[in-house]
Amino acid sequence: MAEPLPLRPPSALGRYSAVPLNSPEWFAHVGQVARVIGSDRFHRELVELFGAAIDHDACWIIRYSRVAPPDVLFTKNVASDIVAYYTNIYASVDPFSEYWRNNGNPGVLQLNDVRSPGRAWDMYHKVFQTVANISDELGIFFSTVGHCCFGLFLERETGRFSPGDIERARLIFPMLEGFHRSHLGSLFNNLRNLRGPQVEGFITRPTLIKDRFGVDVFSNEAWQKAAASEPALTLVTEELHAAGATAPRALPQFTVKVEAFDRDFPLAPGGRMYVLDTTAARPVEDPDRLLEEALKIFTPREREILLLLMNGETTGGIAQKLNLSKGTIKNCRLRMYRKTGVGSERALVKHVMQHLDPRHEAG
Repeated sequence: MAEPLPLRPPSALGRYSAVPLNSPEWFAHVGQVARVIGSDRFHRELVELFGAAIDHDACWIIRYSRVAPPDVLFTKNVASDIVAYYTNIYASVDPFSEYWRNNGNPGVLQLNDVRSPGRAWDMYHKVFQTVANISDELGIFFSTVGHCCFGLFLERETGRFSPGDIERARLIFPMLEGFHRSHLGSLFNNLRNLRGPQVEGFITRPTLIKDRFGVDVFSNEAWQKAAASEPALTLVTEELHAAGATAPRALPQFTVKVEAFDRDFPLAPGGRMYVLDTTAARPVEDPDRLLEEALKIFTPREREILLLLMNGETTGGIAQKLNLSKGTIKNCRLRMYRKTGVGSERALVKHVMQHLDPRHEAG
């Protein structure tokens, strides 16, 4: 297999610059994606191709599910502590994750497209994005299986993605989605004989795939064990397939969920996949309660100033918004430093973030 293309070096300002879509470098990236279809490097090369089209400072790949927490699979130019903060605290208020749970549609999304005013949005936008130094995000969603998707994200530290950037992302989306679907087809075509890490990690829950005639094409070990422990499972899947039903079916031990494949899906054209839920999804912490607990040591005025600091406001800007003197703002900030034992705004924000983690223990 050919060696992967080296990452394009960032500009002097730290930004990865786009290349013309008719340039040799662009076509080299296209060819590299085609070469790694079916391998565990595929989505890294795909996000690199996405980034070659649009200026950006960093990128993420996140696997979203309608029944499980977001899972960060890859990042570029993102500090490890920022990834840890997202995973441990802010995944539960990620507006892109909420979009997938409620809509589940593939395509191009900008941050403003998923904005939903409320405390969860404030936690993500005012706190996480401020500390992570994210000014704007541009994502592409690709459906996978089991009601999951891959989200490929480009980020900017300053400024916003322009209408031209959005149009370019939409222009290349059909090609990127075509590569993604070819990758899925390659994985599924090898399911009968391959048990590599990319496949085992791809399908983890009890899963059965039938073709459009109702013939079993694939079932993993977890499904086979479930079928042995729940005799009605085989009959239920046959009934669902015969009826063409897609609504979940509850059994004593499991809930059966159904996903239909397109007629051009390589492993089972026009077939269906059946996935079992055996445990409830991890409860999502109430953002209001988390934020209230994190800010309880501050006075109402201190809380107001702290949220504005987290949103990138300067001392002068806060003074103007709250109709206070700069000296009052500085004194209030010093009191917050003393209460938390820190000596800078960044350290203050990180202190609050740590206490937003529901698993955090004092001491």
